[in-house]
Amino acid sequence: MSREEIFGPVAAVIRVKDYEEALATANDTDFGLSSGVCTTSLKYASHFKRNSNTGIVMVNLPTAGVDYHVPFGGRKASSYGQREQGRYAIEFYTAVKTAYTLPL
Repeated sequence: MSREEIFGPVAAVIRVKDYEEALATANDTDFGLSSGVCTTSLKYASHFKRNSNTGIVMVNLPTAGVDYHVPFGGRKASSYGQREQGRYAIEFYTAVKTAYTLPL
């Protein structure tokens, strides 16, 4: 169905019959940067988070934007190399301190 990874103000609407077909349709792509689902069902929200083949999964939230305290990147043909905000970000934001305590 929708097979391109588009970066821009585009909304794709694909009609499906149920949750299972929606998940299968969302995963049926070579790309996997981010995905999202809007639902009131905790069962579907939890299942979608575990089974969506994307690097970022949102439930009842926009899929755009970066959360600076977690790694950012996709799966499959999305992204390249290490995830942004990965290992080097940990080193950048970490201040090493050595502390000793002498028991009294």
